Amino acid sequence: MTYTRREVISFGAMAVATAATARVQGWSQFTPDVELELTAQTGRAQILPGRPTDVWQFTGRVIKGPSSVLAPVEGSYLGPTIRLARGQKVRIRFANRLPDPSIVHWHGLDVPEAADGHPRFAVDGGKDYVYEFEVTNRAGTYWYHPHPHMQTGPQVYSGLAGMLIVTDAEEAALSLPSGATELLAVIQDRKFDASNQLVYSTTMMDMETGFLGNRVLVNGQAAPQWSLATRAYRIRILNGSNARLYKLAWSDGTPMTVLGTDGGLLEQPHTQQYVTLAPAQRVDLWLDLSQRALDTRIELQSAAFPLTDGGLDMSGMGGMGRMGGMGGMGGGRGAAMAGTSLPLGAPISLATLTVARREKGLSAPPARLSTFDRSWQPAPGVPVRQVPLTFRMMEWFMAGRAFGEMMEVASDETVKAGSTQIWEFVNAGGPMGMQMAHPIHIHGRQFRVLGRSGGAPGNSLREGLVDGGWTDTVLVLPNETVRLQVPFTSHAGLYLYHCHILEHEDMGMMRNFKVI
Repeated sequence: MTYTRREVISFGAMAVATAATARVQGWSQFTPDVELELTAQTGRAQILPGRPTDVWQFTGRVIKGPSSVLAPVEGSYLGPTIRLARGQKVRIRFANRLPDPSIVHWHGLDVPEAADGHPRFAVDGGKDYVYEFEVTNRAGTYWYHPHPHMQTGPQVYSGLAGMLIVTDAEEAALSLPSGATELLAVIQDRKFDASNQLVYSTTMMDMETGFLGNRVLVNGQAAPQWSLATRAYRIRILNGSNARLYKLAWSDGTPMTVLGTDGGLLEQPHTQQYVTLAPAQRVDLWLDLSQRALDTRIELQSAAFPLTDGGLDMSGMGGMGRMGGMGGMGGGRGAAMAGTSLPLGAPISLATLTVARREKGLSAPPARLSTFDRSWQPAPGVPVRQVPLTFRMMEWFMAGRAFGEMMEVASDETVKAGSTQIWEFVNAGGPMGMQMAHPIHIHGRQFRVLGRSGGAPGNSLREGLVDGGWTDTVLVLPNETVRLQVPFTSHAGLYLYHCHILEHEDMGMMRNFKVI
């Protein structure tokens, strides 16, 4: 990577400022309840039959605290699952043993500026970085992944990701399924060559649309088989793909019972036929198998949906769609762009669940899951910040801007610590029929969806959205406007908001905001 002279000067200034802040805040006096070592390194994984696949992966070690804080994902390249409790003070020593610079973002956590994983803090291979923060989030399913400038997509794709689960007293009182009855599922699509090695493309077409693989893995495995019992299960699902949307459903038509989303449990369980899950989003499901016969088989699927529901509608180019005779399946642009036989919207079998034994346990979730304050109301005449999402000159923009200089902040991207604002993301698309759904992530924040307008009434993905709880990543469908209530952190500093189609982020669909 190359940087401008101004960026280099900014890096130096930030390093000095960070060191000064550390002295002022007395970080050397920070006494952690939990201390971990997390290493990013090269490795090999047995994903497909035959030759192992070269990957990049996180490995971990507990320095202080219970060993249960880290749980390896058996038979997977994924990083260990980190389990923390609200109120714990945490120190994580990140060791970069990769050939490229990297840094870790704790996706969804409200942490100080220096612990958020901004790309300006990326460290070279062979260097270390120390994170210190207190866990203040509600119980929920979060995750961690790298966030270096213009390299987030390829590094996540290479295998650098892991779940991070937070617990608290309110959730513990519910006695939800845990241990063997709590299933974790990280869904990622990948493309392999004839030697079982990962293939990743950075052509302009793939950067514009987001990279799609031709196989979908769950926990780093192809078509996993889960042997379960006649009881209820809690299933935490993360869409860890770079760009693919999923329409999650059970193969036998059983409705999905949603317990929670990105920011933790809903107020009460919500039942719907399927769940739309965009990149970086999480969903927490309840599955009751207590009345199922032995040997019953159920598949967790991504149901089919029209290509235009997720975007990539290129009809504005006379039906050619930049691919009209390019050999994509069914004319799907995503297929041609990534050279894959699994276009966006194709039906996918993700995992097979078999009822193999009889056990007694809970069969219904609690009627009340959590409580949170709904009292906030915007003051009369409160300004609404609009952020158009547009495409022009072969580039995606947010509010007409792309990520340029590392510390650049516009006046309307400066917010007061502790304030609550209304932001609207307007998916305006661009010329030549370029329309795409964009999952927008705001760092360090859990926010609420106040409303949606516009968009295509027949878009099937809309019916699968879960907007009732707290979230940190919101899907803005083509031609849609989504209004958010965003309470900003009490931590001052520079944070990011961006599209979580990682190729869009890497090509500049990202901006800083500054908390003062």
